[in-house]
Amino acid sequence: MKFLQKNLPLFGLVVLLTLTFAVRCWNWPEVFSGGQTYFVDADCYSRMARVQRVLVHPFQSIRFHDFENAPYGITPHATVPMDAAIAGLAVIIQPLSPRALELAGAFVSPLLGLALVIFLWWWGRKLALPYRNALLLVTVISPILVHGFLLGRPDHQSLIILLTGAALAAELAIWTRPGPTWSTISAICWALALWTSLFEPLVLLVAVLACRLFVLGRPAWKIRHPAALAVFVVILAAAFLFDGWRPPATSAETREFFPRWSQTLGELNHLKPAQLFVWTGWLLPVVPVLLVMRFIKEKNRVCLALTILVVLTAGLTLWYARWGYFLAFTFAFSLPWALASIPSKPAVWAIFLISLWPLASEWDRQLFPDAARQTALAENREDAALLRETALALISPEQTIILAPWWLSPALAYWSGQPCVAGSSHQSLPGIADTARFYLTTDPQTARAILHKRNVQYVVAYEPSRVVLNSAQILGLAPPREPLAKLLYENPYASPDWLRLAYENKYFKVFEVKN
Repeated sequence: MKFLQKNLPLFGLVVLLTLTFAVRCWNWPEVFSGGQTYFVDADCYSRMARVQRVLVHPFQSIRFHDFENAPYGITPHATVPMDAAIAGLAVIIQPLSPRALELAGAFVSPLLGLALVIFLWWWGRKLALPYRNALLLVTVISPILVHGFLLGRPDHQSLIILLTGAALAAELAIWTRPGPTWSTISAICWALALWTSLFEPLVLLVAVLACRLFVLGRPAWKIRHPAALAVFVVILAAAFLFDGWRPPATSAETREFFPRWSQTLGELNHLKPAQLFVWTGWLLPVVPVLLVMRFIKEKNRVCLALTILVVLTAGLTLWYARWGYFLAFTFAFSLPWALASIPSKPAVWAIFLISLWPLASEWDRQLFPDAARQTALAENREDAALLRETALALISPEQTIILAPWWLSPALAYWSGQPCVAGSSHQSLPGIADTARFYLTTDPQTARAILHKRNVQYVVAYEPSRVVLNSAQILGLAPPREPLAKLLYENPYASPDWLRLAYENKYFKVFEVKN
């Protein structure tokens, strides 16, 4: 009994980590299907194409992608930290499996999610936070945070969430129990987050520093721990030297097509307020009220600072769904301070658990899909397998450029090793626009001119309804009745004589471009 009582926190941590890993692997059948590994979205394949190059040249900066927007390529915003995390994990797995790279890509984000939960468990106990288990539970089961650390999603967002989450935890410790350790952790995490991406981490850092000034007052300006500042500067200097500075793309085509293309991306959608409850629960509007009431009663500035962060991230999430990750963890971090203002612990836990009903409903939908959803998932698995077969048919010792729908191009490039005209990044918008023009045109000469301009050797045809609608949306045009995308897919032998059907399966057809 004494042994159990003494080690109860560790047993609790094991249970928490088991739940953390399990929910982040809920999509296991979609990732590991037919003996192969498939990733969640197109950006993941672009990331894995980078990691392929990192493993060949470990200490070489990748400042150019030749596998998208071919033959011109792009200057990407992707940086080395996430590449290094995947490549390092692949090196560890390599003695155990011949599929080390794909397994590393599949498991890197769930492992980063485990790292965040371990850190927050240790941090919460170190600060003796009340209701820290409520914080941990939201971090573990929030659907948006699970998506950020999802199996088969080797995306840099998982690393950003880990780093900014740890940085905010360290910042809260600085506000309540200042010390060199917390300052150093904060400096390291913020610097690595900025190295990974200069968008969300920069916005959050500015907001957090403003809150630090509010909480600590004039002492916030004093450099109490110069070693932490030095570490911050050194990491940013290393980032600049290794990855360089990459200004945002400002080409005319990027400016023209980005607004319409972005509407096809879920993470750039605008949300309604009710949708936020699925990620946080019903306490989202209550927590800021509790924090403000506690600030008024106790003059605890941390409470008001947390209110500002929750309201800010909620507003940003309503603007763009991609901010939902940061809303979820700022909300979770606020719970120990907000719930502590309620005197009755049983009432607190009853209210908190009931408030998680929207999360439970979402998990019910995910884990127990209806018949239509099950059919769609089965079709997606078959679609991915046939796309991989198509890519393998395009493998060649010589470089051949492929024109395919933009959301399929990164997977084709990763599996075939051949560059594609399109890509999944906004820097590839010139190539995306050219593919849209090709599939939408009714004039064979216009199509041939696009292929000649891009030096294309192979064209991939896919089920035309989605290709045509997506292309029309990007170009801002009405879909024609008989676009080339429809002709190639439904009547391939009536295609122009300079296109020869070279390969086909249930969902895809490949045409070789004849000179």
